[in-house]
Amino acid sequence: MEGNTRTTRTSSSSSSSGKLSLEQIEAMTNATISKIQSSNSQRLHTGTAVTYRDCTSTGYGWLLPGWVAEERRVQSGRIYRYYYDPNGSFYESQQKVLEFLERFWGIVVLDT
Repeated sequence: MEGNTRTTRTSSSSSSSGKLSLEQIEAMTNATISKIQSSNSQRLHTGTAVTYRDCTSTGYGWLLPGWVAEERRVQSGRIYRYYYDPNGSFYESQQKVLEFLERFWGIVVLDT
């Protein structure tokens, strides 16, 4: 898709503490992006630039691994943000994501 970018991260070590490695997070992110792109390919307007962010991106550390924020910059310069879970389900705002996480997973995200 024209205008789309993905950030690729690499790491040479995996964690033995039970945390996901950067490679594992990247694989989860790419799987979600593939689902998003297959469902959004017909919906983007010409001239829209799309960037994807995950939990390793500055300002998006609150996202869980596999969740993706999609930033769409339209020709006017305005940026729209949308969020997707690992199944490719759409959330229209950060607040909707946080409500979902709290309601269905019992996860409360605190901004410190």
